[in-house]
Amino acid sequence: MAEKDTKGRWIDPAGSHVPPKYIDPVDKKRDQLVEKEIRQAMLMQERLAKFKAAVMKDITKYLDWLSARCGEESLSPGGNYQLTNFSGTSRLQIKINKVIEFDERLQLAKQKIDDCLERWSEGANDNLKAVVFDAFKVDRKGNVDTKRILGLRKLLIKDKTWKAAMELITEAVTVTGTRSYLIFQVKKSRESEWETIRLDLAGV
Repeated sequence: MAEKDTKGRWIDPAGSHVPPKYIDPVDKKRDQLVEKEIRQAMLMQERLAKFKAAVMKDITKYLDWLSARCGEESLSPGGNYQLTNFSGTSRLQIKINKVIEFDERLQLAKQKIDDCLERWSEGANDNLKAVVFDAFKVDRKGNVDTKRILGLRKLLIKDKTWKAAMELITEAVTVTGTRSYLIFQVKKSRESEWETIRLDLAGV
């Protein structure tokens, strides 16, 4: 239900305390609907989190068993694995991606890149400019596209300032954590294409 004060008055987004008798029935009905569905969504998120933890635990047990059977040290579930059933009709993929951010040296790299583009302005390729500008665009949260930034290092440009900028980009990389993905796929037959069971487990 909506937030209420000690006298039972409903508190609106502006912080006003409104007695229930003055609240439109439409607002009450909508509030009831939203709160109900949010509770269901939160319960589902909790179930997914428990499901993901249980799957990862089962995978770890299997990897430990496999390692012991082969006389090796335990395999870490932090790697990327693909486990397929005997008939080749069901498979489970585990992907671990590093969460990468950039420190303040990224801005120094951007300054050097800007210097390059300014020097090359007369003969610079418009496509190169577009690649650079797109790489440094920020989303609504103020974050840059990590893959595009790192992709600049693949450009074979023989310029000392450019190379210095690429080195700064490399030095600016910081790994702040990891994100694990579980992908469940099935085939209707051995000749069929893989179909993914849609579960968003990355964020739970």
